[in-house]
Amino acid sequence: MKVKIKDLQPNPFRDIKNYPINPAKIESLKKSINQTGFWDNILARKNNGKIEIAYGHHRLKVLKELFKPDYEIDISIKDLDDAMMIRIMANENDESWGTSPKIIDETVRVARDFLKKRPEFSPRRKFQQMPGTSIEAQMISAFLGGNWGARRVYYSLERLGLIKNGIIDKEAIENLPTERTARNFVRAIKKTKNVTSEQQRKAAKKIIETQNFGEDSIQEIVFEEKYRMEEKAEEKERIRRQEFEYHLKQITKKTDSLYHDLIGLLEYKDVLLSDYYQKSKEGQDFIYSIARLFDTFRILMSTEEKKSDLFESFKLLIESKKEKIK
Repeated sequence: MKVKIKDLQPNPFRDIKNYPINPAKIESLKKSINQTGFWDNILARKNNGKIEIAYGHHRLKVLKELFKPDYEIDISIKDLDDAMMIRIMANENDESWGTSPKIIDETVRVARDFLKKRPEFSPRRKFQQMPGTSIEAQMISAFLGGNWGARRVYYSLERLGLIKNGIIDKEAIENLPTERTARNFVRAIKKTKNVTSEQQRKAAKKIIETQNFGEDSIQEIVFEEKYRMEEKAEEKERIRRQEFEYHLKQITKKTDSLYHDLIGLLEYKDVLLSDYYQKSKEGQDFIYSIARLFDTFRILMSTEEKKSDLFESFKLLIESKKEKIK
């Protein structure tokens, strides 16, 4: 069937953000099409007035770059239901991306969510609980077929659950090159416990840079990253405490000096309290400064107010004092 390039839509179950186009494959296809011409290796379906391709997303990308939107190509149109669109996508992903944990997890997530919404597509045979897998993993495996074994799906479901619960960082796991590396990484995080997202991302980066994909090596990298960062945090806190102590000593010296200055004013108390100075600008400025000092100290030493409330209280305090001076 002849179809204009602009009328072709991607597989509705393929999230382009999570299934990025491979630039190297694009360049390879461009050379091939320029040399031998386009061949009809795109399969599609008609759905609600749209033509959605089941696979061939790299070829579609190349066509859009090489030809104008109204350029027509011959493609195969078949009656494909949603389940078949997902299976075809899964097989295409497996061929294009191999064992990338990012693509495996996204494919399993799409299949899992689809079967929950459309249970009529779930395999009808009975499944038994087996070590190293689960009933849900076996059902998804049977649904996807091909190389999507139950254990592969099981580990993917585990990662998805750990990501959802905030135990595994999504960005860290998706950057790892293979599913086996991802499995070893998950084991290391579970053993080490309480590894922050930042620590996980830095550990994943180091794993890739050093090409140390073995379970023991990954465990060591995760462990070192966790406690190295904690040591840095402790050092940062130690420096912060030193700065605070120095600052406190300087303020103490200034307040001691202010105290003696205020004592010196006692012999002028009658002048300070006279009507003239109570109404004068100098007297008002002095009262405002001292009041601000005491109110600030009260806010600083309060344990009931949150930090944000402290700044807001200080702001309102200053505004109220300004109004009184006016």
